[in-house]
Amino acid sequence: MRIFLSYAKEDRASADAIRLALEGDGHDVFFDRDDLPPGGEFHIRIRRAIERSALVIFLVSPKALDAGSYTLNEIAIAEKTLRAPDDRILPVLLERVNVQELPPLLRSVTFLETPSNLTAAVVDAVYRIARERRRKRLYKIAPIAALCACAAVGAGWYLATRDAPATRAGRDGTPAALVPAGNFTMGDDESWPVHDVYVDAFYMDRLETTTGRYAQFLARTGSDRTPDYWDEVAGKDDLPVIGVSWNEANAYCRWAGKRLPTEAEWEKAARGTDGRPFPWGDAPPTLDRANYENASPGPYDGALSPVGTHPPGRSPYGVDDLAGNASEWVADWYSESFTSDDVYNPRGPSDGTGRVIRGGGRYDPAYRLNASARQYASPDMRSDDIGFRCASDP
Repeated sequence: MRIFLSYAKEDRASADAIRLALEGDGHDVFFDRDDLPPGGEFHIRIRRAIERSALVIFLVSPKALDAGSYTLNEIAIAEKTLRAPDDRILPVLLERVNVQELPPLLRSVTFLETPSNLTAAVVDAVYRIARERRRKRLYKIAPIAALCACAAVGAGWYLATRDAPATRAGRDGTPAALVPAGNFTMGDDESWPVHDVYVDAFYMDRLETTTGRYAQFLARTGSDRTPDYWDEVAGKDDLPVIGVSWNEANAYCRWAGKRLPTEAEWEKAARGTDGRPFPWGDAPPTLDRANYENASPGPYDGALSPVGTHPPGRSPYGVDDLAGNASEWVADWYSESFTSDDVYNPRGPSDGTGRVIRGGGRYDPAYRLNASARQYASPDMRSDDIGFRCASDP
């Protein structure tokens, strides 16, 4: 997608990080430092660039609203030239501003505001905008597509009824396994009550997010907020990343075009539909199935195992390391019980003080590797045995 990036010169560092991340995601970004050669009629070039852009991103800050900022001119150009500003404008709030000082164009659309990784949030927002535009285009051509389908009923039937692929790779390159839709038994009457729930089909990353992939995320988003123990990861790209908060894990998944799995999705991916206590079945944990009871002091120096190196411990859907190694953040806020009618794609409570952690970590004893065991912590907390993996919709 062709994108125009508007910002005040004082916000260049944030603009640079966003520009690099968007270009890394395949977008064509108009960035004044690179795209305005000396001696050119910059006002005309900027107008043309805005007119030709599919999306205009405004980085909003007090400096961007100063009377002398050229950003205001760019907003005025956009207001005059864009036919449908509601889906071609993305204001990104860098700092709090007085809403009354905003130009009418920016007051008329929804701002992007995030307390976590801003660059990752912008990349994710642009990805979602592009996806929605593709959906609308498909909707517009649906009548034509229907006529074509009538001319090729057999092919149309095949395309409409074929199953989703059993595996696929996400935007970050992590292979994912399909977990089919259906009911399963959740809980164990110890961690929380046994109950049956229904979960739609979804993809679960087969591997925990690694330090190598997290390093790509940091580089692509321009973030300097590295995880704890990051100085120890050199040459260890296949170990699960730890020392990240829930907020940072969530930002990574959004950047990758995915999301954190819900607690119900995580448990179904781990135990399947037969009520097994562990991902591999009923047998007790062994060290070839999982990394546990491992108190080595350096997480990246013998404490953590490379992802996918305990194949006997795989779940029924081929997902690795759902027991032991690094515990994993999931999407839900923690609750001690569940609402009796929350049995269809349950999402947990709408708010809380702690986010759920699943899977047992390398410190835990064998009984804590049970696929229904639960822990929780503040979403800002970091630990040397907590990592994450992502999920996505088919």
